[in-house]
Amino acid sequence: MEIGIWMIVILLLGLTPPLLALILCLILIKKNPYKKLFKNQIYAGFWQRFLAGIIDLIILIVIEVILIFIPIIGWILSLFVTWLYFAIQHSSTKQATFGMRALDIKITDENHAKIGFWRTTGNFYLTVISAFIVFIGFFMIGFTSRKQGFHNLISRTLCIKIK
Repeated sequence: MEIGIWMIVILLLGLTPPLLALILCLILIKKNPYKKLFKNQIYAGFWQRFLAGIIDLIILIVIEVILIFIPIIGWILSLFVTWLYFAIQHSSTKQATFGMRALDIKITDENHAKIGFWRTTGNFYLTVISAFIVFIGFFMIGFTSRKQGFHNLISRTLCIKIK
């Protein structure tokens, strides 16, 4: 009986950041109209973003393996590495992770401007919700007009590829 209670507590703690991100993004992000793309831009599609994600995953695995061998501090840092990897790079002047840069993809807001650290954080935690039910939030990228997944729709972000 106790094991069931602990499993529920762990599940709720694991879902708290994504649910908090969902609520805060819905409340705090101003709903501006989307600007049109420039002639040399297209929306990054599912397979381009998938490949960028694979590149980022390989980089993160290498970083995590290195951190695991550092006693205590490495384990603590590994809890934050994935979040910081995406949040810092998406909110930087490059507006992209290493995988996105390899494929000339940038993440922007609806006005094609750089997004801030906290919007990026919200977008990152919303990806957990996108993955929650059979990855349907990611598959939405292939079927929406602006190639947005669930996490992009809620955080009002776009992934744009330069032709």
